Amino acid sequence: MRTTRNRPRTNSRAAFTLVELLVVIAIIGVLVALLLPAMAAARAAARSAQCRNNLKNFGIGLHGFASSDRAGRFCSGAFDWRRDGCPDTYGWVADLVNQGINCQEMLCPASDLRGVEKINDFIGAVNTSNRDGVPPQRLRAGRCWTWQSPNSPAASLDRLNRVAKLMEDGYGTNYASSWYLARSDAKTDLQNRTMAKLKGIQGTMGPLTQRRLDSSRLSSAVVPFLGCGAPGDVNEAVLSHDVPTFLTAGERLAETMNDGPAAWDPLTKRLVLMPAGTNVVDAVPDKLPDTNLPGVAGRDGRLWLQDTRDWYAWHGTGKKRHVNLLMADGSVRQVYDLNGDGYLNPGFPVDGNPANGYTDSLVELTPREVYCGPWLGRRILKGNFE
Repeated sequence: MRTTRNRPRTNSRAAFTLVELLVVIAIIGVLVALLLPAMAAARAAARSAQCRNNLKNFGIGLHGFASSDRAGRFCSGAFDWRRDGCPDTYGWVADLVNQGINCQEMLCPASDLRGVEKINDFIGAVNTSNRDGVPPQRLRAGRCWTWQSPNSPAASLDRLNRVAKLMEDGYGTNYASSWYLARSDAKTDLQNRTMAKLKGIQGTMGPLTQRRLDSSRLSSAVVPFLGCGAPGDVNEAVLSHDVPTFLTAGERLAETMNDGPAAWDPLTKRLVLMPAGTNVVDAVPDKLPDTNLPGVAGRDGRLWLQDTRDWYAWHGTGKKRHVNLLMADGSVRQVYDLNGDGYLNPGFPVDGNPANGYTDSLVELTPREVYCGPWLGRRILKGNFE
């Protein structure tokens, strides 16, 4: 009798070896490593495109405001209750929202900051700016008359709900205006050609007009209007209280406007704003900085330029970080942060502490692309002929 041996059955499907499994995992890891930066770059590009679209719409609205304004102003001021007036009546945000452009829904999408420091003023617990002589009727305009009533004291639930309603209606932003847009120029004392404070409307000519822009002899393509707002000063720009459904107490807030003409002080290694009493003609630079060429101070010995540290390079990644700026002609310019400090230096000869913002004197805002002189165009030099 023939006996049959039991032969082992062979599996028709080959199994993965440990080495093969490790190779597959390694390949997947490499692919992920390659794809993640590409995905991050794509998201950053999408946010920058959305920001540019926001700014273009803002530009259309500002030009629309100028076409209907009797004085030809591009706006009625900065988004600053204590310096310009109630934010539902005065300021570029109010001007746009009252045309149907909801600024609160058009925040810079790349910014970590979801509002500006002036929200603390709306709440009333923190004062971020002095009044600088703003007419009292401006403070009480629109819905702001209720903010100063006994029934709505500072930081009360009623006041916070009113601030939330303001933002719900569109009156909010995280973009910062240029000094030119909101202040345009300094008022001059006819006797000695000096000027008053430059942050408020009382010491300046007020919002930029089409006529003043045209008479500056500058191309409107180089005059900045709005940009992505930088973090505000830590003692002012931390939200004091929750704004229901919008913001949480402790959040960092953005700047609302560039501070205007400033100069580098080599002794304190800080920027100093142009003080009241400065001779406006002597403060005109003999030459503005351009690329690697230093600027030349005017007759007063100081190089006065715009303090642009209220804009920040939120967009892009690595060495391609940039700020989106709305220009006076309605175009949007991408300006790159070349040294990685997050700010755009117009040419201050900085050699100090990075805590001051600019880390070096590299010129990132050249006058051929973004004008940053103390005034728009040169000042009239004519004296007394009679």
